Amino acid sequence: MFVEQRLAKIQEVLAVEQSASIERLSKLLSVSKDTIRRDLIQLEKRHVLKRTHGGAVSTNPAAVIYDYQTRAGQFYDIKAKIAKAAIQWIKQPAAIIFDASTTVEAVINELSDYPLQAITNSLTHAQRLAALKQSTITVLPGRLDKEQLFLYGADTVAKLAQFQADYTLLGVFALSTEGVFIHTEEEGMVKRQMVKQGEYVIAVADHTKLATTGFFKVCDLPEIDLLITDQQPGIELQAALAAANVTIYVTE
Repeated sequence: MFVEQRLAKIQEVLAVEQSASIERLSKLLSVSKDTIRRDLIQLEKRHVLKRTHGGAVSTNPAAVIYDYQTRAGQFYDIKAKIAKAAIQWIKQPAAIIFDASTTVEAVINELSDYPLQAITNSLTHAQRLAALKQSTITVLPGRLDKEQLFLYGADTVAKLAQFQADYTLLGVFALSTEGVFIHTEEEGMVKRQMVKQGEYVIAVADHTKLATTGFFKVCDLPEIDLLITDQQPGIELQAALAAANVTIYVTE
């Protein structure tokens, strides 16, 4: 296991449990306690944890990671409202990049009459897009994440760089005053490229994703054009979004 993979795993453990001992992390990752201590020092420098005697605690509220099927069943009504709002901002016809989030999947369900060119790294999304009569679909190449059902890797990023889309629909794993975050570098690199290739970036997030953080930074707030969510962000986050010229739309 490479260093960054190990650091990501430690971050995942802390995101769920908020604390962990050196002994447990050592056994979990099959490395020495000294290696874990060095890892914790690195993560403390990144301000994602605070070292304690014998372990570490998370310093930030972090989004919890679920598999695709679990995520798809969460906040169904909220996602539907966000999706209905999102399509109001899309002018037809359009070339759209769809990331692999379940909230973005909800947007696809609202696009039945839209003539569109779709680009996605999600197998689930590709299947739903295929049912749209006026769609043409590009499925990006890459390695398959069997739990989350998306493709990732250098081939995915390289192919993405060849497109210029009207819109990028970006599902948010975590969003704070520091930007948009995800829990793994692999998925984060794909999302980062998606942001670059979209002329207008629409971030969609339920309220549980706001004022949270993750291991890997996808983009800074000024790279987003619109945030659609179901609850007004806190005052500090509102101020940061306003300073970044991000439009906030809150569903009813």
